Amino acid sequence: MTMVRRWGLAWGVAFAAVLIAGALLAHPVLRDDVLGKSSLLFLISWLPMLIGGVMAWGLVQAFGRRDELDRRTVLAMDGHPVYRELGWLVLLLAGFVLSMVLLSGIFAFYGAETGIAPDLAMSVSLVSRLLFLFAVPLLIMDRSGVTVDGKGTAMPSIALKVAEPWRWLGLVPVVFSVGLIGYLITPHIGLPEPSLTLYGMLIAFTVIAVCEEIFFRGMMQTRLELILGRWGGIVMTSLVFALTYALIQPYDAVSQLPGHDLLHDAGMAVLTYGAAGLLYGYLWACFRNTWLNVLMRVAVFVIILPPELQIGIAQ
Repeated sequence: MTMVRRWGLAWGVAFAAVLIAGALLAHPVLRDDVLGKSSLLFLISWLPMLIGGVMAWGLVQAFGRRDELDRRTVLAMDGHPVYRELGWLVLLLAGFVLSMVLLSGIFAFYGAETGIAPDLAMSVSLVSRLLFLFAVPLLIMDRSGVTVDGKGTAMPSIALKVAEPWRWLGLVPVVFSVGLIGYLITPHIGLPEPSLTLYGMLIAFTVIAVCEEIFFRGMMQTRLELILGRWGGIVMTSLVFALTYALIQPYDAVSQLPGHDLLHDAGMAVLTYGAAGLLYGYLWACFRNTWLNVLMRVAVFVIILPPELQIGIAQ
């Protein structure tokens, strides 16, 4: 176990490097994107996340009590069969991807002739995430045979009932990172006009963000940190998060990937969603505050609204 934790970060970085290098070597279009027309996309993906991470580190070092928070987290996970639970999480993630495919096919049958209408596409995203990334995982993970002594609900209490003021200091890097993303991208694409449809989309994406952050950070990363160490868990969760978006891209209303093919989208996802996942993961490791991650996810969604949803709003 000690050896696994010691080399967890190295294995995660090596896996990411192989994925990126393989996709770049095998896909000329991806190489052109990385070196040419999408260079601004990578600046937007990496620079705010890097600065936000440094700010979070400085705030925790100066004002935080992360050692105490880590001890509470380990105690909350005491009694959980971590490896078995990770196996369940992988199965639920596979169920989520399969659900996106099946529901998209069913809704497309009743949708527009050219594809799924924006409201139906968002319904696919909501239903699949609520079921496979929220409802079923909560029943399995945080109540896996340890509810008699109350340990099963300890981790949700840490993540959602944030009482310590210092655990809200993560708002500083969140606001700064979102502001920098907005500064870099809004001159090129603008912001969506306020409308009832936009407000409905915001509510829907808030639900999506809550489901994903509880699943990927609260459940998966927390367990991977116990096995691979802090940064090993962050890197591996970020990779899983990115590759999930690459797999569901053809069926997901909120995906930001271009949709060329799976190899291209996988490489692009690791370079964009993976980069964002590093900051989401580090925020979680520092503050164990799900609401910070949700706030950042929703704010970024407003700035980088998928084009097909903008079309739906304009109509």
